[in-house]
Amino acid sequence: MNLRTQLRSSWGLIALNGIIPVKRMPLYLFNTLAAPFSFLFFIYILSHGAGAAIGFGVAGGLVLTTFSIGTSLQADMTHFRVDLKLQDMVVASPMRASTYVLGMALSELAFAMPGIVVFILVGYTTRTPGLLGLPIIVATLLLIWALGSSLGFFLATYLRDIRETFAIAPLLSLVLSVLPPVYYPITSIAPQYQWLGYLAPTADASQLIQGALGIGPPLSELDWLRAAGILIAFTAAFMLLAMFKAQWREK
Repeated sequence: MNLRTQLRSSWGLIALNGIIPVKRMPLYLFNTLAAPFSFLFFIYILSHGAGAAIGFGVAGGLVLTTFSIGTSLQADMTHFRVDLKLQDMVVASPMRASTYVLGMALSELAFAMPGIVVFILVGYTTRTPGLLGLPIIVATLLLIWALGSSLGFFLATYLRDIRETFAIAPLLSLVLSVLPPVYYPITSIAPQYQWLGYLAPTADASQLIQGALGIGPPLSELDWLRAAGILIAFTAAFMLLAMFKAQWREK
């Protein structure tokens, strides 16, 4: 398949899994954003609208939303593979695996884009990130999206039933997006246990966004490089895992 055909195929998947479902049932948007905005709401209530606290809620909401829509890829791809047998048809067609995965991942991003824009607007309303703030936030979100999508695709090729995703997706969000220092600064953890927080790449993503929003402890140049390096390394590792260990063809 040439590049033009690959792009058309990706766009077809975006429309199939991202745009058409939202048009038919806009409730999908609220379902995707329910948890992140709930956290932000409770943070607002408990902090009485304090700017720094809202900033942490925005950073955490951006990370949770982007990572969750990446990992939720496992549910849709498992449904397409097991119930609709779409992956078998893709394997038998000239479409490349990379085109299929990219189109599906972009379709998930279409779900969350309105919420991501709202979170960024709230962040810019309550904080003053400056000119470099937005590029850092966008780059960080793209890495988290790629990381979550790679993990979601890898899991989807091994799951045997759509119901299995109902147990895995919430657990991933809890372990990687709620318990680590995503909605709060790493300094809230006792120094001797802070290394546990850094085990989750989402913590580094949130730290980068917190730094871009100008909240939390000031980041040194070394902190910026360390957080970005760890996030890039995790993303590359999960992408390689998906490329070489995903079960693309049924055995």
